[in-house]
Amino acid sequence: MDSMPYVFAGLVGFASLAVSLLLALRRLKTSEERIANTASRKQAQAERIRKVARVTLQQARDLRDARRRKAMAEMGCEGVEERLKAAGADHRRIYVLDDRRTQKDQGWVLRVVNIQYAARVNADLTPTALDSWKQGRRFLVWAQDDKKAREKLYARYPDNKGFAVMGVESYQQ
Repeated sequence: MDSMPYVFAGLVGFASLAVSLLLALRRLKTSEERIANTASRKQAQAERIRKVARVTLQQARDLRDARRRKAMAEMGCEGVEERLKAAGADHRRIYVLDDRRTQKDQGWVLRVVNIQYAARVNADLTPTALDSWKQGRRFLVWAQDDKKAREKLYARYPDNKGFAVMGVESYQQ
């Protein structure tokens, strides 16, 4: 019976070894699950990064294309603005005297000047407007002939205030 304490000590040692192995196996299994979970999260994160990278690349392409279209539109706008300035230049502007007309009326463009506009009509006018009266303004007048067109114009811009018709031409629509 002397060996009984040794057998008991061996059994206790074996049991504690078995319990330790079971705990170690549980920890190992938990660690393996965590590693697998981390690997799947890493894979999902990598996939999200790739997806975001594709979207970012597409957005960069779209931005480059939009900038190119913007530059083209700006160049087109500059051309249109230049043509608009040329079309809206004072020497090309036509003022409509009266838009009432009959079927027999025809359009006449009369060039009217008033060198003394500031002294005889309005001294508070801007220098640009005064200069347009000195160089002449063109008016579209609807009348049966050029004589009636002059009469209509002189009714609104009388010659006693310095207005003078410098030219008459038929209006081509």
